[in-house]
Amino acid sequence: MDRQLATQVVAHHLRLFGVDDISVDESEERSARVLLLAGACANDIERTKIFAEGGGTAIAILPGDDFCGAFRVMQIRAGMPVPAVLTYQYEHNAFWARLRTLHAYYIFQQADGTTIVSDQANAAVWFWLPVKSGGVLFIGTDLAADFTRYRQGDPAKATIRPTEARWGITGERPNYLFEEQLDGESPQERHADWWAIALAKFVSVKLGRPLRPILPGGALGAVIITGDDDQAYLEKYREQLAILEQTPITYFLHPLTRHSRDSLQKMLRSHRVDLGIHPDALDAPERYGQLLHEQATWYRDLTGTAPLSVRNHGFLNDGYWGHLSAWLREAISISSNLPGLDGHVLNGSLLPGRVAYEGNLTHHWSLLTAFGDGMVFALKMSDERAAEKIHLLAARIVESGIPGIIVLNLHPQNISESRAMHHAAIEIIRSGFLPWTMRDCLDWFRQKEGLPPFAKPRPLLNRLTGWLRSWN
Repeated sequence: MDRQLATQVVAHHLRLFGVDDISVDESEERSARVLLLAGACANDIERTKIFAEGGGTAIAILPGDDFCGAFRVMQIRAGMPVPAVLTYQYEHNAFWARLRTLHAYYIFQQADGTTIVSDQANAAVWFWLPVKSGGVLFIGTDLAADFTRYRQGDPAKATIRPTEARWGITGERPNYLFEEQLDGESPQERHADWWAIALAKFVSVKLGRPLRPILPGGALGAVIITGDDDQAYLEKYREQLAILEQTPITYFLHPLTRHSRDSLQKMLRSHRVDLGIHPDALDAPERYGQLLHEQATWYRDLTGTAPLSVRNHGFLNDGYWGHLSAWLREAISISSNLPGLDGHVLNGSLLPGRVAYEGNLTHHWSLLTAFGDGMVFALKMSDERAAEKIHLLAARIVESGIPGIIVLNLHPQNISESRAMHHAAIEIIRSGFLPWTMRDCLDWFRQKEGLPPFAKPRPLLNRLTGWLRSWN
């Protein structure tokens, strides 16, 4: 990963976890309190010294030998095998203090500093060096690469894509990109989130001010209920919404939905419902881009607005994020296309993150689908056991002290077999978790990136627009 992208990825995670005033280039340094440098080199020495001496916190990720030498810090490539488990020393008993890198790392030696993260040989992997009223944090882990690998999987696995059905359903799943790197770990470990909170907490201490809340009001969690249309009968929609009462839901509309413009508008007027697209390319996965374009056009005609969110019908994957370019062309901003199914934190995070792809940090966000009613159908659990799984993950989120979002995919057609799962979501919301839609989630985290929220759909205007289009 090049220096610019690595800096963007780490800065992105710091903003998500409540750190602002980050400088990633020289034009921002005068007003910033944090200077972020990936691959710091000789050209960065003078500016780093000036920044730190002025009271700033400089973060040098995988610095070069010349940079380290200017601060009399010795850098040595660690000989420990990876994945390697490291420990955040500032709060070593914290739930999230166990850190795990997937990449080779470096250790630092210098008499005047403090070990922040250590390896199992007690060597300093993150090392803080005071410089007058500020200082430099030397980071020997490839933080940007760890964020990306945990969140997006291993691109090297894309060339050996499995072809057999999974969970009894045909169609490629992205799970194989993640499973090897998570081997031996607890299914609920949030490796990407732990790295992010460790760095954010350290910066918070050095700046002497609290982190901005990860979720609104400092909430410890949020629940997003989604429903894949899959041509469900409209009475099943009504039954599901009756159980949910005022709890919001995001429905992903299949191109063969039974909904009409009128039925959608009636539903939107009576419930807090968000809509996304559920593209179907199962019969022709090689034509995914063309089919998505056609189905996005259909979606705009039906709803009067462009789709912001997507979940593929069948969790198609196309190798390593091969569908992303099609989502970007259609200006789809967030996907929930990674199947945790039974609470497995497949991508190391219970928070959304922007996808890094082909040398860029894109404006498309990805969010884990932590649970699905496939627990009942594919894994043969009882509805009650599936509900218990949802409660257990919520309890773990609260115990960790780090907010998390539970995305729960409940098909309206399956309402009779998933009532306990619905009630579990409602009970968790009543305990203090936020009730969100995909749009709510996207809007909140976009503003952390300095971006405005998307305009809310206006149902009556959308209906009028649909009528006008039908007459043209």
